[in-house]
Amino acid sequence: MRKNEEYIVTCIDITDMAAGVCRVEDRVVFVYDLLPDEVAKIKIIKVNKKFAIGKVIQRIESSKDRQEIVCEHARLCGGCQLEHVRYEAQLKYKTQWMKELFAPIVVLPTLGNENPLYYRNKAQFPVQIKDGKVVTGFYRKHSNDVVDSDCCKIQSPAINEMYAWIRLRLTVENAQGLRHIFIRSSYLSHQSQVVFIGESEEKIQAIVPALVAAFPNLVSVVFNYNTRNDNVILGDTYTVLYGSDSIVELCMGNEVRLHFKSFFQVNPVMMETLYQCAIDGAKLSGQETCIDMYAGAGTIGMAISKQAKKVIGVEIVEEAVLNAKENVKRNQITNCEYICQDATVFANECKEHVDVVFVDPPRKGMSEQGIQDIVRIQPNTVMYISCNPKTLKRDLDLFEQWDYNCTYVQPVDMFAYTTGVECVARIERTTK
Repeated sequence: MRKNEEYIVTCIDITDMAAGVCRVEDRVVFVYDLLPDEVAKIKIIKVNKKFAIGKVIQRIESSKDRQEIVCEHARLCGGCQLEHVRYEAQLKYKTQWMKELFAPIVVLPTLGNENPLYYRNKAQFPVQIKDGKVVTGFYRKHSNDVVDSDCCKIQSPAINEMYAWIRLRLTVENAQGLRHIFIRSSYLSHQSQVVFIGESEEKIQAIVPALVAAFPNLVSVVFNYNTRNDNVILGDTYTVLYGSDSIVELCMGNEVRLHFKSFFQVNPVMMETLYQCAIDGAKLSGQETCIDMYAGAGTIGMAISKQAKKVIGVEIVEEAVLNAKENVKRNQITNCEYICQDATVFANECKEHVDVVFVDPPRKGMSEQGIQDIVRIQPNTVMYISCNPKTLKRDLDLFEQWDYNCTYVQPVDMFAYTTGVECVARIERTTK
């Protein structure tokens, strides 16, 4: 097989990166924008020792799972890898990927969105100046080149509206030194926030009064200083240009004051589904002591507190703990406390019986030390919320070495039209 050769192929599978899988001369060929059962003429664009990559030249037979793409920018920005797939089929493929990854563990059908478009509550739009013009939108796949875009079909309508307003008023002069426009908008409280990120706020300040007047729900405008020469979006220091540095979000009936640097799930509707799956899986009776490990601003812990006797949140970032304590007070929750402490230190010093540990780590998953910390506490149940199925699988294997076995995995579609899948895993101690 050589580069530029053409073949007629039948797609036999689809990977969790949305690449169609074909076979040519006993070699696997990955072809994007090709679905199982589709027949197409392809051109080979890259050949490796074990596989090749092709692109579709002509689709001869189309799958019943295919649809017209819903966003004109999808082919360029690469953010929505499943734009060409009917939503019901997206859920089917995600369940299939999870079953293949976690076998022989039971994987339940992926829970989907009632409205799979316009769901995100946070966006970060890069800003560049090209050929004397301001360009804003999204990065092209595997590139720092910005695809000029006026909206995004998976961002909330409120975010798209504010972004369009700002985009129209960005001139070459006031965009000088501007790197990103960060916008957050609450689905439930309806409060919004805009953070301009760059070198200096001096030139962007002129549009702030008009921006605030145009959007009555805008309660926070911030300038975040970032002159770093890397891909990190937010810098360390900032100035509040209007209102405060936070907005109020709602989750599971609780108010959460959310600093612009704070983590919060980007799909607020499916976030509640996700957390409810974790709470239901814990089978709480109201008599349990629960640990919210790596607790952040306390969102999960406060949700748990309604069905548990006691919740202890453990978090090493002092600002997050202060935020969590403020949120507990705001919601008049009396059975939930937060401790600023390293998880290993907490595990070594914990003296009370713990029934359930809830953990929601970042994409890199848990460290081996973190798993040992949980094992040291000896909970009967661990409810693991994961945004990266592959690191979850690795961690479940580690838990098994310590006599903690996963009984099921529940995928939740937090990221419709993308290949992302969030999961809840119930892990039980097998030795009492």
